[in-house]
Amino acid sequence: MSHVRSVSSIVGDGFLTAQEREKASLRADRSEEPSTSPRDDFDLLYQLDLGDKLAIVQRLKPHFDQGLRKHLSSKASSLQASVPVRNSVMHGRPLTVAEHATAFALASDLVRSNGFWPILHKALSAYNSDPEAITRKSITFLEDPSDGLIFHNLPLPDYDDTGFVPRPQLEQELKKKILSRHPVVTVLGDGGNGKTALTLQALYSLINSGEHDFDAVVWVSAKSSKLTVGEIQRIEHAITTSMGLFEEVVGVFENTTADAISRVRQLLENNKILLAIDNLETVLDDTIRDFVSDIPGQSKVVLTSRIPVGGDLTVNVTPLSDNEGEIYLRALIKSYSIKALAGLKPEELRYYANRLERRPLLLKWFCMGVLSGLPASKIVSNPEIALRFCLENVFDSLTDDASNALSLMAILPRAVSMGVLHHVSAVDIRRLEAGVAELLKFSILETENQSGYELNYRIKPFARAYIARILRLTAEAQEAVIRKFRNLSFAYQAERAAEGREKYNQRNFIVRSISEAIATQRLRTATKLAYGDDFQSAKEIIDALKISNYDYFEVLRAEAFICYRQHDFSGASEAYQSAIELSPDTPQLYFFYGGFLLRAYGDCPGAIAQLTKALELDPESIDVKRELARAKMYHFDFEGASKILSSEMLQPLSNMRTQLIFADLQTQNFHRMILHKNTVGIDADLEEPCARFADFLGKVDARIIDTKMLEHLRKARAAIIPILQIRGVSSGAGLLLCLDRLIGQLEETSSTTTPDDGLSQNALLGTLKEKGRKPTFGFLVDASMREYFIAKDTVQSGIWESLQQGRAVTFDAELDAMGRPRATNVRLLQG
Repeated sequence: MSHVRSVSSIVGDGFLTAQEREKASLRADRSEEPSTSPRDDFDLLYQLDLGDKLAIVQRLKPHFDQGLRKHLSSKASSLQASVPVRNSVMHGRPLTVAEHATAFALASDLVRSNGFWPILHKALSAYNSDPEAITRKSITFLEDPSDGLIFHNLPLPDYDDTGFVPRPQLEQELKKKILSRHPVVTVLGDGGNGKTALTLQALYSLINSGEHDFDAVVWVSAKSSKLTVGEIQRIEHAITTSMGLFEEVVGVFENTTADAISRVRQLLENNKILLAIDNLETVLDDTIRDFVSDIPGQSKVVLTSRIPVGGDLTVNVTPLSDNEGEIYLRALIKSYSIKALAGLKPEELRYYANRLERRPLLLKWFCMGVLSGLPASKIVSNPEIALRFCLENVFDSLTDDASNALSLMAILPRAVSMGVLHHVSAVDIRRLEAGVAELLKFSILETENQSGYELNYRIKPFARAYIARILRLTAEAQEAVIRKFRNLSFAYQAERAAEGREKYNQRNFIVRSISEAIATQRLRTATKLAYGDDFQSAKEIIDALKISNYDYFEVLRAEAFICYRQHDFSGASEAYQSAIELSPDTPQLYFFYGGFLLRAYGDCPGAIAQLTKALELDPESIDVKRELARAKMYHFDFEGASKILSSEMLQPLSNMRTQLIFADLQTQNFHRMILHKNTVGIDADLEEPCARFADFLGKVDARIIDTKMLEHLRKARAAIIPILQIRGVSSGAGLLLCLDRLIGQLEETSSTTTPDDGLSQNALLGTLKEKGRKPTFGFLVDASMREYFIAKDTVQSGIWESLQQGRAVTFDAELDAMGRPRATNVRLLQG
């Protein structure tokens, strides 16, 4: 303006165009203090916007002195680029980071041109010395913002925050949900994430675009404090109760605040109003919850809150991304001309941004602190004020269950599962689950699932720093928790060390994590209770584990076994199927499910399908082959069973126990095969099965046969004799000869063997395991990979040396005082 006046003697007072003069006169007439005296062009110049003024300056530029002309020419493009920024400010729209940076970069550049911009230089100096002073000034719109628009009382954007970071996807999501059928939308997020800025941006965008049919947009804020460099300042006359909030809404339209809640409901019912409530968490109570649960008419409510209300649509506002955080922090540094941070490298910027979790408010707070003279490293090392500002309202709202869970997790050094939390605490699993669910809802916890099969929880780093200052357990309570936590690794290692031994034993479980190691201890207890028919207690353990370890398939397998013991076959089948869904590549699940189908329902085809799948996943498993052969035999697939059994019996003779099991099954298979062929008709060929049975018996090592197999041989002989007496089978005589010879040999051995020098009826066969072998003790392992402790001083002279040389032995098994299996009555296998 001063530059234009400096050439007034040359250009006169008629330098405005007719259009510019009319526009300026209309604005002057609408101003609060209309003038009664005639206005000249210099007076009207104040009513024009920046774009108009730049055009006028361009017209008058030939009349300026050479230095000013040169300066204006060099800054023409920068000045023109600032026009949209000016328009956003004067029309009450939030600035983006780019717009804010453009404005401050231009201002900083212009004031370096000494003498041309004295008023700007003074204003910028005042701003840099006290940035918050601008919030105490009032701004009058040059243009009526309500022209052509609906009524609204949205606040003027806070331009000292270096602008709004554009988040188009979130803004679009919020507008879409506001315009949806749902009456309540909550913009949810931690303090300082930019909830208010996003909501204002979306509401201004809706109003300016006209993409809505609201009669009015009403804004009310329950913000009770603001963050400054040195403290959290409480806002005077802030709304502190839900009733105060409703009175504020009524006050927008009426002078009375009587019966505020009813008046608000009436206003919303009679008009289509979009009511925006900012910082709801400061006044959230049952009155508010009742209100938002039943919004009258076609009106809608949009909330910003750190705490979920429940039953509403939500838009989750998270911190800025790495890239956004770096851009925003750099814009702050440039806008505030912070020399101490201007030379930071990208990795240093990212470090400071990440230390403050890339929250817009905290990044600004950080820059203001550095601008005030505080060291950057000191600010981020102990951001106690910022932590309290962002989190205190949230923690004040936590239930006892959530607070207890949070105190517990604050002690632990890393992310843990629900099972671990339950183990180290004395808290009921259901209350613990409720507490963790609440902490997740409030975004205090985050989850990780690196293993792909177990969900772990941890306190967000930003929240942990605050929790350490406000939540304290007694030293004794902390020590008790830590002691239990330390012992977890020992339990896990013990379970892992036992992995592979008897993996198809109902009492053994697959363990992949510490949490599952804890669960297996309780699963064994539940299984033991089921064996004792205490199903109620067993079920209680399973129900608790389905909460703490809901993603652990072994819990469902154990549940299936308990259901089977209770004769709840439908429940067992459902549990097995659910377990397989959780872990479809685990052969044990198909093995046990197949065995269940065979024993519970006699469903041979179903059992064969499950056991075949188990064998595909574990093709070397003796246990799976045995059960598959058994299922095929029961399904009259004698050839299929014989093929499996014959193949396994060709394996090395050292696998003595397996030889016995498979020889016994083969005996039963031939026995059933001959009976079946005899039953199906007179033309059935018995020659081949009788010959094959005889050939098999001729190759069986009599030393491996126990009393159970001997009984099966006797039953086979008794059943086959009547058939051979009726049917002329030439190979039948040879079969009977083999049976008589083998049975006679075994009966003779049994009658001449005393308990002191022979095998017991339940004797096992095994060899000394190489791994873990010590000079004075080791483990015998049988064909099913079961292990039995053996000490050198418990066996006769020479047996220990023979075991070390790989010799096989027979032995009995018993449990020691700790319930661990050990070998007794150990004897060398002769021959």
